[in-house]
Amino acid sequence: MIDGNGRDDLTVRTKVLVTGGAGFIGSHLVDGLLDNGYDVAVVDNLSSGQLRNLNHRATFHHAELNDVRLTQIIQRERPEIVFHLAAQSSVRRSAIDPVADADSNVMGTIRLIAAAAAEGVEKFIFSSTGGAIYGDPETIPCDEGTPVNPLTPYALSKYVGEQYLELFNETYGLDYTILRYANVYGPGQNPDGEAGVIAIFAGMMLGERRPQIYGDGLQKRDFVYVSDVVKANLAAVNRGDGRTYNIGTGQQVSIARIYELLREITGFDQEPDYRPRRTGEVLNIALDSTRAEKELKWTAEVSLEEGLKRSVEYVRASLSQRTSRVGAMSDRRRHHANPAPAVADGSDG
Repeated sequence: MIDGNGRDDLTVRTKVLVTGGAGFIGSHLVDGLLDNGYDVAVVDNLSSGQLRNLNHRATFHHAELNDVRLTQIIQRERPEIVFHLAAQSSVRRSAIDPVADADSNVMGTIRLIAAAAAEGVEKFIFSSTGGAIYGDPETIPCDEGTPVNPLTPYALSKYVGEQYLELFNETYGLDYTILRYANVYGPGQNPDGEAGVIAIFAGMMLGERRPQIYGDGLQKRDFVYVSDVVKANLAAVNRGDGRTYNIGTGQQVSIARIYELLREITGFDQEPDYRPRRTGEVLNIALDSTRAEKELKWTAEVSLEEGLKRSVEYVRASLSQRTSRVGAMSDRRRHHANPAPAVADGSDG
């Protein structure tokens, strides 16, 4: 039995490749795969991921998706399944430099798909975006039949990746499942980053700094906990061939409400610092995941309240560890700057 939903033709030592496996979602997925008996190899350029996130039982390759060695890595590892999570994931950065965004998210994805097809990979599971790909849909929660309406280069790049997967399926027979995530949050998300409002808010509140809200705070999102996203990926191993799925809770929550909930958990007593709304930002989104419930046998299980508590606990522990490390480094610097005086041992007396 592999993942509770076992794929009959695969053994417990099925080799898989995870791109972005040192990142937030990817490292959680690597842990889940290893815990379910998979043999895991990881490709990550460490631009946002960190080695300390990576499970030591996984084989690590430090490489870009556009690296000429990518095909060699796939030839060496011979994965049966590829989980593609590596991406330039900053919406803001994609608008500032759409060429760099396309180089990573479009060209990098195409090279990976082509290498997977050429080397006989059985299935390609693609992490796409449900939070951005539909723009501002008329009906909320929106299902997979909602017209795609990317408002940013990032969202468009993800849709292009989806289209290439469909093309390679029709042309070369590469099997795939596309997972369109809502806004993913949870332990391991970087509180110092520019994506992931929950981690950012929690980090700033615990550091007694006023978080910024861009716009009026009434924009609404669908927040899905990272362990639920991992379960969706595991479910897609043996289900959902050639299908696209929304992975979310179907519930809209405003940014202002997230702020208030986190303020209650952290004890922070200040009001937010309101800033102008960002160009290209989706106003309201929530995903209808009925198809995933029926076909993947998947549903979101972690409540927002519980997920926020776990996220704050993680950020608090991380900040505490960071403070301890800084203190230890300062002690060492003081020790080297002020060496202890020599002590006579009596040999000359």
